[in-house]
Amino acid sequence: MIYSIRWKLLVGFILIVAVAIGTVAFVANRTATREFDRYITQDQALKYQRLSLMLSSYYEQTGSWEGVQKLIDRISKTYQNRIVLTGVEGSVVADTAGLTGSSSQDALNLKIATLGEANNPSGFLYLKDRKRSELEKIFLSSVNESITFAAIISVLAAVFLTLIYSRRTLKPINDITSAAERIERGNLDQEVKVKSRDEVGKLASAFNSMAEELKKQERLRKDMVSDVAHELRSPLTKIHGYLKAIKEGTMEANEKAIDSLYRNSKLLKRLVDDLQDLAMAEAGKLNLEKQPILLSDIISKAKESIHLRLEEGNLELNVGSNGKVLLNVDPDRIHQVLQNLLENAIIHSPEGGTIQLGTELTDDQVEISISDEGEGIPKEDLPHVFDRFYRVDRSRSRTTGGTGLGLTISKELVEAHGGKIDVRSEEGEGSTFTVTLPYKEKGRVADNLPRNWDNPNQ
Repeated sequence: MIYSIRWKLLVGFILIVAVAIGTVAFVANRTATREFDRYITQDQALKYQRLSLMLSSYYEQTGSWEGVQKLIDRISKTYQNRIVLTGVEGSVVADTAGLTGSSSQDALNLKIATLGEANNPSGFLYLKDRKRSELEKIFLSSVNESITFAAIISVLAAVFLTLIYSRRTLKPINDITSAAERIERGNLDQEVKVKSRDEVGKLASAFNSMAEELKKQERLRKDMVSDVAHELRSPLTKIHGYLKAIKEGTMEANEKAIDSLYRNSKLLKRLVDDLQDLAMAEAGKLNLEKQPILLSDIISKAKESIHLRLEEGNLELNVGSNGKVLLNVDPDRIHQVLQNLLENAIIHSPEGGTIQLGTELTDDQVEISISDEGEGIPKEDLPHVFDRFYRVDRSRSRTTGGTGLGLTISKELVEAHGGKIDVRSEEGEGSTFTVTLPYKEKGRVADNLPRNWDNPNQ
């Protein structure tokens, strides 16, 4: 409770309001008392006019204040308050309390009269330690009680309004906290309502985005487990079946059996390699062995690697090159990217179709585009085609989408080279994947390059 934001806001507001209202009440009390005393003194000054005339007459007759203390003593019983008479120089010449000779700074309190002429005074009359009447005390007490009551009401109103305001303001935060706790317990299907556009509203929106991303990642994780299990099951089942048959003697370890075991183990190795490449790329630990190489050489090797797949699908690959471009890349990794994209195009191209591979130069980049004439990608699937284990075709056949790792790996490899990859597609009109890479230089560079990919010395 005491650690909650609401409690801290409440205590903070109470302290601020208490200090502010306390200061106002103190100043109001002092000002009211001072002004009331001033008013009463001015009112009572009229009552002391007779005394002023008497003392002025005394000074005119004697020419000094000598002996005036006796006069003050005689009239002191007539007045309830202490009266102090000072000379022009400021020293006390008469005092109903019998204290004379002190400085005016000690005697001065409330001046009620100037004796003599205004431009040539003979002395000053003061009231010191004026005692309030019962009526005055009641009035001032009433004023002070009103100020105190108003201060208490203000503090209570501030506390009440703070409770309401803090509850309304912190409710979205409490909702986010509760939703986060449910996510912690494994319930990822959470969403909080966004009712404002302030910082709390932005926090709620960010939380909803995070929760949605967590749901997506959890869904992808489950799909990954299912996909990997499916991809492993088929080759492992075949390998296990062949080995069991050979062990039991129902099959001979002939060339056909060995060839089947090899092909299935190769499938397993490819899946494991893809997973390892993806893990290293996402962790930023992928080792790139960059070297200067012509883009045309990479394209030629990629074309050669899919030659048989093209013949099997009765497909044609048209390559359009825009000059010789020198890249500073890891040739094996960029070849892997192009091969993944070309195989993806082969999978989704109709029999007898054509695949286009083109390049285009800009100021400091080269764009490599691969287009197919396949069924295209639905609009709602386009933002996810590079996600891990995401397949537009939900079937589990490797021939219609595989594990969904190829495009993800391609994206990571391209970005590791400082480039980017994107896709354009319309349903029924095919898809175009574009790889953008920075290049080193263009022009006549072939003489400075190795003539053979696998053996630079040739």
